[in-house]
Amino acid sequence: MFKISRRLDYGLQLLIALAAKNSDQLTPSAQLSEQLTIPLPFLHQIAHTLMQAGLIKASPGPRGGLRINKSPASITVLKIAEVLEGPISMTPCLDCTEDCTRSAFCAAQFMWDDLQNNIVNQLENTTLAMLAEQSLRISKNTVKSDTNSIVPAD
Repeated sequence: MFKISRRLDYGLQLLIALAAKNSDQLTPSAQLSEQLTIPLPFLHQIAHTLMQAGLIKASPGPRGGLRINKSPASITVLKIAEVLEGPISMTPCLDCTEDCTRSAFCAAQFMWDDLQNNIVNQLENTTLAMLAEQSLRISKNTVKSDTNSIVPAD
């Protein structure tokens, strides 16, 4: 089964939340943990990896928190996926640096290669800025629909 890891999903949600804010604004990790429903220790692990890659910056202390460290338009989902999970590889044979002994008669290799290229292209062409913008649109629509559903009391 093809499945995105929880680590990647949470990492992407964390970066989207940070990118949707002012880039200079620090957000406490406990607040992000609650807002995104990510266990705080796991959020700290993910944030540490993202910080080592230079994607976010952390400031310690009572007024500290996390913030995005680069322009969201310059961060691709492919970069995020590779930072958190390593290179994209659909099958071991596509990751292989040596000649595969089965490549001469493997009909599926071309399909897996094509699928991997499509996934990599999609991730490479999707930026954090695009996802943050979508998140803000969703938030605005949610707020509108919440206020529209309020029925005045008689």
